[in-house]
Amino acid sequence: MISDILKIKLRQEAVVPSDLLMLKNIVNITDMVKPIYLIVGIGTILVLIISAIFLTKIVGNINNLTKIKRVFWILIFILVFGSSFFWNHPNLPFEEINRLIGNDPVFWNQAIGVRQNGPLLQFLNNVDVKTMDKQSNYSKEEMIALTKKYHDIASKYNQTRKNDISKQNIVFNLSESFADPRRVPGISISSNPIPLIDSIKSDTTSGLMMSSGYGGGTANMEYMTLTGLATCNFAPTMSMPYTQLVPHQKYVHTFIDSFNYSIAIHPFTSEFYNRRANYKKVGFNKFFYLGNKKDEIKHKKIIGDNQYQSDDTAYENLIDQLNMNHNGQFINLITIQNHLPYDKIYKKHFYRAKVSHGTDKGEVENYAMGIHYSDKAVNNAIQKINKMKKPITLVFYGDHLPGIYKNNMKKDGLVMHETDYFIYSNKAARKQGAIRLRKHTNYVAPNNFIAMTLEQTNSKVTPYQALLTKVWHDLPAFSVDSTGTSTKPQFVNEKGKKVSFNSLSRKQKSLWHDYVLVQYDLTAGKNYLKNTGMMKKVN
Repeated sequence: MISDILKIKLRQEAVVPSDLLMLKNIVNITDMVKPIYLIVGIGTILVLIISAIFLTKIVGNINNLTKIKRVFWILIFILVFGSSFFWNHPNLPFEEINRLIGNDPVFWNQAIGVRQNGPLLQFLNNVDVKTMDKQSNYSKEEMIALTKKYHDIASKYNQTRKNDISKQNIVFNLSESFADPRRVPGISISSNPIPLIDSIKSDTTSGLMMSSGYGGGTANMEYMTLTGLATCNFAPTMSMPYTQLVPHQKYVHTFIDSFNYSIAIHPFTSEFYNRRANYKKVGFNKFFYLGNKKDEIKHKKIIGDNQYQSDDTAYENLIDQLNMNHNGQFINLITIQNHLPYDKIYKKHFYRAKVSHGTDKGEVENYAMGIHYSDKAVNNAIQKINKMKKPITLVFYGDHLPGIYKNNMKKDGLVMHETDYFIYSNKAARKQGAIRLRKHTNYVAPNNFIAMTLEQTNSKVTPYQALLTKVWHDLPAFSVDSTGTSTKPQFVNEKGKKVSFNSLSRKQKSLWHDYVLVQYDLTAGKNYLKNTGMMKKVN
């Protein structure tokens, strides 16, 4: 219950079964919460143990139960908890039983589900995980037809593109909890904490990214950038593909398949979101993280009382790897500096904040100081990258807003899911034809970055990447509903306005269906596309 309260407070999400994998990093998790919560939690457990002992003495020892009673209670336990693996299967009696006891899973908003059903029932509601609903007209023949369709589109794109992405140096940089606080309704900051990044954004491809999380969900944004797939298309119980889906897949296609060499850098533990196992599975050649003696994190630096490695640490390790490899490569860089908590981590901060009711002024001021340090670190990295003779393109994006604002999601949900992004190509890349993108850039989603990077670097595409390009060009940006009131995808146009699916044209709806069909095949279907040529280069 305490875990649910904390997670809902920080991320507007409840504890689900996949979160249990985080217990392998219990030390890191406890560092993220205030000591008072740990004291209350341990105290509650002790009270429950003492109460159980006391009740046992009153009721009588379990050894006094007959064998029949023991078997009866064991079967009841198995029925209640074991049946949860089938609660979400249609046409089974559990649906009717749940209705009779008043259990409504409420997958579209787990926090509301906890309030209605209690933390235990809502936790069990998420045991029976489904990846996606089966799509209409899904078949091997349809996947072959889609491959042919997008092979032809890829051929047209490639007529005007001259570069091979595998010979480029591409960096996807997830900046932990990075989002300009000045956009948040009810928040004002005494001065701009990110002037350098604002300047970079004004001179290159940039805009706002629609995040599918608030206060958390980092791995979901990372998953979308690497695969081009959208979490809003998954079933409501598929809350975290990194832990619920990827470990069980036989075939996982990601952007790194387009490169001969790829590495990941994360100056933190390797176990969060099952990263070490997942990175190995998708084919990263190396993973630099804290504690890795073979591929170790260097240039360690912590600022103030922050417990996490600074963004300077992250970017210095990035520069090392860019200097080391003289051929094309893909680098997945994830920072950690601006992770919660934000309570008095910088003794010296020169930002003053005015906040709306419920939001902690000190946390906002400390957060603003943190992204100020990020601002300088990013700018320093860009200057070094620009001096390098090899073609480098860096995709910088914030994964979600920090969970410190107490705004009403029904009213402010859209802006509370807008983070900053830019795509920067250095001089060497621009000499090879890299350009600044000026269309379809105001509002994008994480799953758009593959297509955007390929177009900015003037690189040829596969049929799958041609599909992603069409999706980026012809559809509004889409994400998980930002208000938490629906399980359906939310569409946002270039003006930052929500648009309904019904308002899309027939061609747009057809394209959407193609995209969802492909996602179904790659995640829940038969993986027909693995052998149809959908992922292969097109001349």
